[in-house]
Amino acid sequence: MLNRLVGMWSGGRDNATPPPGAVPSAPEPAARPVAKAPSVMRREAMLGRDQKVAAYTFMLRRAPDDQRDMALPDMQRLYDETLLGNLQRMDIARLLGQRLAFVPVVPASLSLPLIDTWPAAGTVWALKIDGQTPIDDSLLARLAELKARGFGFALHADMAVGAGRHALLQLADYVLMDVGSEDIPAITAQMAAVSKVAAGKRFVATEVQTLEAFHMCHKLQFALFMGPFITRRETLDTPVMGPSRAKVLDLMNRVRTGAEQPELAGHFRQDPALSVRLLRYVNSPGMGLMSKIGGIEQALMVMGQDKLYRWLTLILFTGGQTQELDQAVLENALVRGRVAEQLAGRALFAKARDEIFVAGLFSLLDVVMRMPMEQVLKQISLPAEITEAIVSQRGPYAPYLALAVACEQDDQSSLEALAGQIGRDVADINTVHMDALLWAQQLSADV
Repeated sequence: MLNRLVGMWSGGRDNATPPPGAVPSAPEPAARPVAKAPSVMRREAMLGRDQKVAAYTFMLRRAPDDQRDMALPDMQRLYDETLLGNLQRMDIARLLGQRLAFVPVVPASLSLPLIDTWPAAGTVWALKIDGQTPIDDSLLARLAELKARGFGFALHADMAVGAGRHALLQLADYVLMDVGSEDIPAITAQMAAVSKVAAGKRFVATEVQTLEAFHMCHKLQFALFMGPFITRRETLDTPVMGPSRAKVLDLMNRVRTGAEQPELAGHFRQDPALSVRLLRYVNSPGMGLMSKIGGIEQALMVMGQDKLYRWLTLILFTGGQTQELDQAVLENALVRGRVAEQLAGRALFAKARDEIFVAGLFSLLDVVMRMPMEQVLKQISLPAEITEAIVSQRGPYAPYLALAVACEQDDQSSLEALAGQIGRDVADINTVHMDALLWAQQLSADV
């Protein structure tokens, strides 16, 4: 799969990947959504116990000046209709074969007509309930009906064990728990209370702030983990770059400054592990070579400078002494790069689109390398426009990168201005976002 990415960057795009100038459009939905005007969606990743992305949850953003009372039943229904309509327009069914999707809805919205045509496999309805939500026989019957069709359900732990909630908890598959306090006794007590009522539930840790908190929850046998810890820039007293990544950075700089093949081959030979990966890639079926290549210089000749540089950028995330969460960070970075590149569409030349992709990809290098971004970028020879977009959020590439990052965050205030600045509308952003999620998960799985 890596060869598809490298080939795409260098002009060899396969039929499954649209050209960088074309914004992919989602297939026509099977049923017309019952929803309001689209708004930009926000996603948040959930990691499994293997530290790889296992699920996403999707939410709508609300503008800071939105004064509507979301506690009102009519507003809750409107919110859910809009959320479901956006997800249908994004063709979420494509994602559900690969990832779970946790979709927050109030119980009353489970009677919406759209629910009856919604794809069941991979969908988890995260029920938004409070102390006043009635748990009656009609609701339990509806949940049982949907569960029989293959839907999953999630409840927040605070609402799962109260009086009259035991029957509801029995129908749930996942229990969401806010672990932001990192109060281990309180967390374990809550888990025990849930398990006493209904054993075998899978716990989801939310608001996981740090890698240390992730380890704590992992030991407590949580099944899924979500929160800022995935892309948090942790403060290190003495950040150190591993020798393998230092070697990759050195090679990238040599390629960019035009080093000759014999010089590059000599540096590859000093790193046997990297040489093996290069030969394995060059000899992969996707390269389409008639005969196997066994020499480093011959492999470099086949690759060419452009393909070699782009291959090295991916190896930078996963090569050598990989750190925890590298795979999840890589997938997130690939989504950023792809969203930014695709939003550029035909407005920019191919070279600029490629550089915008690199800006998105490299915007998380400091997280992977555990170093301040300025320190990381000093070690890589990059065009000024890429560095400017990443470090100071200025320059021609900045609005594309900002929109890609906004798909992960809850700030609505600048989205419309950014979209207008690059001549795209909200529906474009949502469609590109879903396409990027699918594209990135396929690539990151095989890097």
